[in-house]
Formats: sequence, C-alpha cells, structure tokens
Amino acid sequence: MVFGLLMTEMITFIFLILPLPFKWRKGLLNFLATSRFMSNIQYAMKIIFIFVFILFIDSLNRVIKVQERVNEGDQYHHHHDTHAKRFYAQRNMYLTGFTLFLSLILNRTFFLIVDLIKSEEKMEVVKKQAEQQSKEYKRILDSETKLKKELEELREVAASHASTKQDLENLKKQASQQQKEYLRLADENIEMERILKGTKAESKKDI
Repeated sequence: MVFGLLMTEMITFIFLILPLPFKWRKGLLNFLATSRFMSNIQYAMKIIFIFVFILFIDSLNRVIKVQERVNEGDQYHHHHDTHAKRFYAQRNMYLTGFTLFLSLILNRTFFLIVDLIKSEEKMEVVKKQAEQQSKEYKRILDSETKLKKELEELREVAASHASTKQDLENLKKQASQQQKEYLRLADENIEMERILKGTKAESKKDI
C-alpha cells in the first residue's frame, strides 16, 4: 500500500511540473481546488498519511530494536534472521519516510503553483488595465492636441478680428478727420464767398 501511494505521489508530482499550457493548468488546478470529489479524496489522503506516519514511527522503533540486537549479537554470533529483520525494518522506514516527505513537497508544490497561477491572472488583469490606460492616455493626448490646434485657430481668428476692428477704428478716425476737414473747408469757402460778396458790393459803390 505504501509503495503504491509513493508511486501515485511521484506520478502526481511529475504531472504537476509538466510544462502544460497556462489555460490547461489553470483549469486543472481550479478543478482540483474546487471539486467536491477532490476534497473528499484529500480528506481520505490525510487519514492515509496519518497511518503512514504511524507506520514510519513503528518502523523506526523496529530499526532501533533490531540494531540493538545486532550490536548484542556482534559480541557472540550473527543471526541471519536478525539481519533480515533489520533490512526489512530499514526498508519500511525509508519507504514510509520518503512517502511522508514527498507528500509534504507535493502539497507545497501544489499551493505554490496555485499561487503562481493567481499571480499570473493578476498580472494579466494589470496588463489589460495598463493597455486600457495607455489607450485612454493616447486618446486624451490626441484630444489635447486637437484642442490646442483649435485654440490656435481661435487665436488666429481673434487676432484677425482684432486687426479688422483696428482697421475699422482707423477708418472711422480717418472719416471723422476728413469730415472735420470738409467742414473746415466748407466754412472757409463760405467765409471766402462772404468776403468776395463784400468786395463786389464796395466796388459797385465806388462806381
């Protein structure tokens, strides 16, 4: 039973470290982590490992006892059955010990891979958010560039209007000055006509 459990652990460990595609590994580990059937199997495996731990303690005690017998037998004579018992006890100790050790490694590896997949999922989310933010930033930058162009155009239009307004003011001033000059010349003309009339009247009187 212990040997079969050890082989199962080795096959599972090899399957976990295979370079599977991310989607396959994600689906498999999600199934293992959330399946009710797998949770029942994990519960049964915990009970089995408790028995394996008991077997490990028992085999360790047997190794110690057999070793004591071998040491006592060295003083007199060796017994083949004692050496055979020591061999079987050591074999059981190594087998159960390695099974327990591999179970710890397997459990830790499973959770490390789960954490790695979660980290990769978070990285994918962050990557998508970064791409969206980059697109949004580019859109805002394009909008800002467009607004700057529109602002420059408005400034040019405003400057053109200001120039036109200034030209209009200048024309108004010129028209006002010309009107004043026209009125002044008209007044001078009237005054000259009046003077000429007065001169003609005096000439007639002299005649």
